Amino acid sequence: MRTLHVMIKLITLASTGILAFCTVAHAQQNRFSTDRPVSHGRHNAHRTTVADVAEDQYDVKYLKFDLNVTNTSTAISGSVATTAKVVAPSMPAYVFELDTSYTIDSAKIDGVLYSLTGDSIRSIMLGTPLIAGSTFTAEVFYHGAVTSSDLYSLGGLYLMPDPDWSATTLFTVSEAYHAYRWWPAKQSLRDKIDSVDMWLTVPDSLKAGSNGLLQAVTPVDATHNRYEWKERAPIDYYLISIAVGAYAEYSYYMHFTGSTDSMLMQNYVYDRPGFMTAYQSYFDSTALAVNYLSSLFGLYPFAKEKYGHSIVYWGGAEENQTMTTLGSVAIDMGTISHELGHQWFGDNVTCGTWRDIMMNEGAASYVSYLYYDHFYDHPNAVSYMLWQQNYIKSVDTGSVYVDDTTNEDRIFDGRLTYGKGGAVLHTLRSVVNDDSSYFHIFRNYQQVYAGGNGTVEDFKNTAKALVGPVVNGINLDTFFNQWVYQQGFPKYAMSWNQLGDNVYVHLAQTTSVPASVSLFKVPLELRLRSAAGDTIVRVLNDQSAQNFHFTWSKTLTGVFMDPNAWLIYKLIANIHDMALGFENQLQGGVTITPNPTTNGWQVTNVSANSDLTLTDMTGRVLWKQSIGNAQNISIPAGDLSPGMYVLSIAVPGTDRAVYKLVKN
Repeated sequence: MRTLHVMIKLITLASTGILAFCTVAHAQQNRFSTDRPVSHGRHNAHRTTVADVAEDQYDVKYLKFDLNVTNTSTAISGSVATTAKVVAPSMPAYVFELDTSYTIDSAKIDGVLYSLTGDSIRSIMLGTPLIAGSTFTAEVFYHGAVTSSDLYSLGGLYLMPDPDWSATTLFTVSEAYHAYRWWPAKQSLRDKIDSVDMWLTVPDSLKAGSNGLLQAVTPVDATHNRYEWKERAPIDYYLISIAVGAYAEYSYYMHFTGSTDSMLMQNYVYDRPGFMTAYQSYFDSTALAVNYLSSLFGLYPFAKEKYGHSIVYWGGAEENQTMTTLGSVAIDMGTISHELGHQWFGDNVTCGTWRDIMMNEGAASYVSYLYYDHFYDHPNAVSYMLWQQNYIKSVDTGSVYVDDTTNEDRIFDGRLTYGKGGAVLHTLRSVVNDDSSYFHIFRNYQQVYAGGNGTVEDFKNTAKALVGPVVNGINLDTFFNQWVYQQGFPKYAMSWNQLGDNVYVHLAQTTSVPASVSLFKVPLELRLRSAAGDTIVRVLNDQSAQNFHFTWSKTLTGVFMDPNAWLIYKLIANIHDMALGFENQLQGGVTITPNPTTNGWQVTNVSANSDLTLTDMTGRVLWKQSIGNAQNISIPAGDLSPGMYVLSIAVPGTDRAVYKLVKN
C-alpha cells in the first residue's frame, strides 16, 4: 500500500510506445489520504493474531460471496459461504468476525440453521462438535451498512465521491484488520484461502471489479447485473476486494518476453471525458513493468488470471490481488510499480506476521527504485533512494521489524516499514555485490514460499543458502540483526589527503543509537574526484576508526561517499586533512634534519637504490633523485615558499614511505 503525491512526466520509448514515469519529488505521508486527517482508533487494534483463538480451529478452503452493493451507500446485503476444514482435535463452535453494523438474518452450518452469540466476534455453538479432518460449510446471510461519517478512521469499506471527475465509488481496503467491516471473516495471515468466488449484484449502470477472472456478467432483473469473479490462486483475507462505480473498461493483452503466452491487463476506469487521455499511458506502461519484474522475480504469479486497476477517489492505493485499487490522485508510476511489486511481495508470498511487514512494503518500495533505474535512468533512481534515506534519517531511532502490531500506524510506518525496509534491501544488494546472485535470492524466496507466507527470517535464510552465511566479509546474521531487528544507522567523519600518487582516507564511525548497534559492518563506495575523471573504490568498513590507502595518479580534488546511495548514513564531516598519510615511521632509521628548515633538509640512512621525490601539497613534483649506494642526501629548500611539503622514499620491492617536511 502506498500514498504519494508526485509530479508527473511522460517519456517516450521508441520500442515500447508511451511510458509513464513519475519524478522523485515525493512527499510520503501515511497510508491513507494525504489531504484528510486520519484517526486510527480501530476495532480489535490490540491484537497480534486472530480475534479469537477458536478461529484457529479451522482452515478456510473456499469462500463464496453473493452480495448486493451499489455506489450510493455503504449498504450490503447477501451471503458469504465459508468452506473450511477442522484442524483442531474438536471444534465445538464456529467463530468469526463481523461488524456490529450488520444484522445477521440467518446462519447455517452444512444447511442446518443455528443461532449466534457475541457482538463483532460471532459464535455459532454446534450441537455436536466437529472432529479433526471434518469439512463444513458455514453460510452467513446478513445486511446493513457501516457508518460512513468516519470511514477513514474505521477502515474496511469506503464510499468516496471524486470531486475532480464527478465520480463516486464504493471500495474496500481491508488491511490490516478490517475485512470484518464488510464480510464475515477469519482474519489470519497464515490461513490463506484456496479459492474465492465473488458475485456482486449492482445496478446495470455500474461495473464491479474484484480478484481473479470475470466469468460472466449475468442480468438479474431489468435494472441489475451480477458480476461473477473467480479467484483460483491462494489469497489472504485482506486482499479480497471489491470496487463499484460507473466504470468503463480499458483492457488489452500483454506478452511476456520469451513466451507466446498472453495475459489480460484489465482496468476499470472512470467513464468520464478526458480521463483516459490523461492516464492511458500509465495503464499501458504497467504491462512493461509486469514484464520487467517477471525477469527479476520470476513470472508474474497470477499470469493465468490478470492484472489491472480499479480507480477510486483516494490519495493512495491497495495491492488487492490481481486488481489494485488505485486512487485517482495517486496515478503515477511510482505508486503503480509499488503496488505491482506487491503481487509478488505481499500477495503471492504474504508476510508471515505483521512484524515482518517489510517483506511486503519494504520490498514493494524497492520495486519503485528498480522501476526508475530500469525505465528512466540511474540518477533518478539514486535521487529516489536518497529521498527515502533522508526521510529515514529524519529520526535516529526505530527498527524495521515491527515492535507493536497492536498499532496500525506502527505497522505501516512510512519511515521504517516502507522507507527503511526498502533501503535495507538496497544495502543488501551492495553486500552481495552481484546482481545475478542477488535477484536469485528473490526468485528462490518466491518459488519456495509461493502461495503462502514468508518472514524476514525466511528471506535471510534463503539468502544464506544461496550466497553463504558470510558474503564479501559481511555475516548475514549480523547484517539482518543490525539493520532489521535493531535500530539506527552509521554516522561518519571522513578525512582524506593525497601525497604524490597515494590517496589516504580515514573513516571514523559512530552510530545514531549506540545502545542498539555500536558499529555497522558494511561495504562502502568512495568516489575519488579529479578534474581528469573520477574513480569509485570499494572498501569494507568494519572498524570504528579505519584508514584506507589507494594508489591513484590523478590529482585528487575531493572524496565523495556512497555515490550510488547504497547505505543509510549521516556524514558528519568531510575534510581535506593535509597531515593525513604522514605516518613518520622512518624507513630503516631514516632521519630528516632540520625539520622545519630554512635552506634545506639533510636525509640520512637512506636505503640503497631508493627513489626520492619532493612534492608540494597539490602533488606537483619539485625535486626528484634516484640514488645508488648513497645514504645521505641533501634536498634544497632555499627557493621554496614557506609551507608544507611531501617527501616520498621508494625502494624497489618495498612500500613507499612518505614524510612531511616544513619550510619556514
